[in-house]
Amino acid sequence: MSDRAHDRKAPGLVALWVRHFIPLLRADWPVLAWASVAIVLDAILTVFRPWPLKVVIDRVLAHKPTRVPLVGQWLDHAPYSRMTILYGACATTMLIAISTGLFTYIYTRILGDVGQNFVFVLRRNLFAHMQRLSLRFHDRQRTGDLITRLTGDVGAMRDVVTSGAIMLGSNACLLLGMLTLMLWLNWRFALAALSVSPLLFWSVFRYTTRIKQAARRARVSDGLLASVAQETLASIRVVQGLAQEEQQIGRFQVQNHDSHHAHLVGVRFQAFVAPLVDVLAAGGLAIVMWYGARSVLAGELTTGDVVVFFAYVTNLYAPIKALARLSYSFNRAGIGAERVAEVLEVESEVRDLAGARPAPRLRGEIELRGVGFQYLEGQPVLAGIELRIAAGERIAIVGSTGAGKSTLVSLIPRLYDPSAGIVLIDGGDVRSYTVQSLRDQMSLVLQDSLLFSGTIRENIAFGRAGASDADIERAARIANAAEFIDRLPEGYETHVAERGSTLSGGQKQRIAIARAILRDAPILILDEPTSGLDAASERTVVEALERAAEGRTTLTIAHRLTTIRFADRIVVLEGGHIAEHGTHAELLAMRGRYADFCKLQLAV
Repeated sequence: MSDRAHDRKAPGLVALWVRHFIPLLRADWPVLAWASVAIVLDAILTVFRPWPLKVVIDRVLAHKPTRVPLVGQWLDHAPYSRMTILYGACATTMLIAISTGLFTYIYTRILGDVGQNFVFVLRRNLFAHMQRLSLRFHDRQRTGDLITRLTGDVGAMRDVVTSGAIMLGSNACLLLGMLTLMLWLNWRFALAALSVSPLLFWSVFRYTTRIKQAARRARVSDGLLASVAQETLASIRVVQGLAQEEQQIGRFQVQNHDSHHAHLVGVRFQAFVAPLVDVLAAGGLAIVMWYGARSVLAGELTTGDVVVFFAYVTNLYAPIKALARLSYSFNRAGIGAERVAEVLEVESEVRDLAGARPAPRLRGEIELRGVGFQYLEGQPVLAGIELRIAAGERIAIVGSTGAGKSTLVSLIPRLYDPSAGIVLIDGGDVRSYTVQSLRDQMSLVLQDSLLFSGTIRENIAFGRAGASDADIERAARIANAAEFIDRLPEGYETHVAERGSTLSGGQKQRIAIARAILRDAPILILDEPTSGLDAASERTVVEALERAAEGRTTLTIAHRLTTIRFADRIVVLEGGHIAEHGTHAELLAMRGRYADFCKLQLAV
């Protein structure tokens, strides 16, 4: 999933918002309507802000008739003294300021709340979608880049929904209101004042396109930078153990430089737009001063008219400048929306099919019929697998590295779907069951048993929410974990560091086995559960595994004879095919692959 590939096939940005993001705001439509009303009223009152000054200049100082929308005729014939009109103009100015302040508070508060709610729901949906995507998707992605999409890209979208929407809405209303009143006052003067606008809009559009390209490169660079950081920090033990800190610092610095350069390009374009707008705006003001002064001297306009025009032209270019400055934020949000939508539009290869039903309580009889699998087209990992496992049978799967052992067992819980053939449990195709109900009846113990930040109790109960303390402690005893947990100062409430780094390999494995026992699932999958353990830890873990496997259909990927010894049958994989299978004695008698495997183990 690359951004370049996405650019070739992605719908427009508006279509992405309509498809993926606007529906998230459906519940907020009523308050958004009130925010829109507040923005419009604020803009209307802001447009009328210079008019009390016009009244003072024309009626109080010059004592001439004045053109004021709606109340001009009444004001010219009202029997008020100059001081009364002055006080009225001052009061109106204060009323406008108080009212605009109130409306600004209303729409800022509403849009701020809506923006935060939008981010909350979007991150929840995006994270849930990432969780449900197949392992094939995650195998191809950089974790750091996905995290950047979940945090940075969504955050950029929030900024637009809150401050960006406010700036765009209020400034657009201001522009429309000011243009309307300028044309109403004197259309020739208005056209003269706006004569530089086409050049201004063309310049802003030209540089906005370049800013968008820079923003796209910056977001991609940020994702790659996060990936390098995540990979390095997740493997910090290996990095420090092999004294490769300088090498990783160099890798990070290269990517950091690319990200830095991409952001600088955007900043430079953005910095160029603001002074360009200033220069063009100054040109518009110069025209207003020249044309206005001539018109006043000729008696075509009042001094108050020129003051209003001057205020409008000043404020007219200020929103344009603000929108130009917002272009980088809008483009960052646009790129962020594309990157988030890119993930949301990925359909999981492993999903509930039409008509899928919840799986009943399974006995654990497994059958693979003509199963084949390939990660890449034309490069099969498994081919023609025929295997039947009775309910409660314990199967060991052995073979050389790359033979397809982990892939084979991953097909049982539908971490992947086979490219050919079918996988059946209790005679039913696994694809006929809902994914959740199928996986609920399976337990996993992996080679690297990852633990989560939290207490030991929480880690054991991870696979079974709501488990009682008695059940958790019983599972720990069966898994030979209670013996070391009870010795810890805080027992089951002992906090586990990220990835379980404060525990030994054997301790982590026993907690993982306790987690599997607590699930009480009919099918247990063990992926090299004793790899990397010393002899004493291995013996303790194997004893726990034997107890965990009692009464369950168990598939064990193993490289050591000690792990295989409690298996009822052994399957030897070679080059994606089943080379031989049988009991330990039967396979030794064949003098084939398994016999060679045993000789190597004994030689060691």
